[in-house]
Amino acid sequence: MPLTTEGIKSSLKQVKYPGFSRDIVSFGIVNDIEVVDSKVRVSLLLPKPDDKIQSEITESVRKVLSKTNGISDFDISVNVREQKSAPGQQIPTEAPAQPGIKHFIAVASGKGGVGKSTVAVNIAIEMSKLVDNVGLMDADVYGPSIPIMLGVNSRPQVTPEKKIIPIEKYGLKLISIGFLVNEDDAVIWRGPMVHGAIKQFIEDVLWEGTDFLVIDLPPGTGDAHLSLIQAVPLSGALIVTTPQEVALIDVKRGVQMFRKLNVPIIGIVENMSYLITPGGETVDIFGRGGGRRMAEKFEVPFLGEIPIDPQIRKGGDQGTPITLTHADSSAAKAFREISKEVLSTIQ
Repeated sequence: MPLTTEGIKSSLKQVKYPGFSRDIVSFGIVNDIEVVDSKVRVSLLLPKPDDKIQSEITESVRKVLSKTNGISDFDISVNVREQKSAPGQQIPTEAPAQPGIKHFIAVASGKGGVGKSTVAVNIAIEMSKLVDNVGLMDADVYGPSIPIMLGVNSRPQVTPEKKIIPIEKYGLKLISIGFLVNEDDAVIWRGPMVHGAIKQFIEDVLWEGTDFLVIDLPPGTGDAHLSLIQAVPLSGALIVTTPQEVALIDVKRGVQMFRKLNVPIIGIVENMSYLITPGGETVDIFGRGGGRRMAEKFEVPFLGEIPIDPQIRKGGDQGTPITLTHADSSAAKAFREISKEVLSTIQ
């Protein structure tokens, strides 16, 4: 059979990114593949300079290509992606102080109204049942919903050294702009203020002892996303969507943004996927399968479907998430499986 770029790409999926269970293709490391007769050129694009990772990946790619039938010669080039910055922002010359957190997990969506915060809250809770030391950071400075969804109406304490002590509930360490401003106050911030808030939430909160930090981002692709990517080494991003086409269009923007900034995409979650009636009938209110199709199109994992369940809404309004109150429900089980997939990817 003749050599093809798709065939080479499929072979390169055998190469895992060092320290992860995911392959370099789904992580966006394979930038370009050229096939001319029996000669192959592979271009790799790394997120940052790292001689050890570069050496490991290059050697693994070399082994795969050398074992691929039909290749007479190959060339591997490696480059490092240029760091991006938001308009008017300077890329910091020194990395911000890191509080010892091992894994930063972003939960994002291309548009609002898809249940992104619901997913962030419930996977954080499910992760805390599987591993110790999980935190949840509400980076949605324009519409913080974590305080309501977790039933928190108190303000965090501050140490004499001006460090913020995160609020703890349901086994999670929590921080949100909603803890720091009055509920009726509108938050109207420009880019630099958003960047400052996210930087403070990373550097000035006592996250010590937190190994996994789930970060609920604002919807869309804006200043908060760029600020976060500049501030911390994200382990990966989870993209939440609903099945209908109008939501799926925005998934594309989210995937493209994270890939341009070389953030690994952990996978896509389809929320409000279907409804099970009291009689046991499954109703696809918003259609179904769109999230899976988008995952296949962008060659990223599809992590699962979360059904519509009135208990999700009720739990979110009352500050008692469904993963705690109805752990045996279909929705809670879906969150549990997604959490397992997230942990298996980043660990």
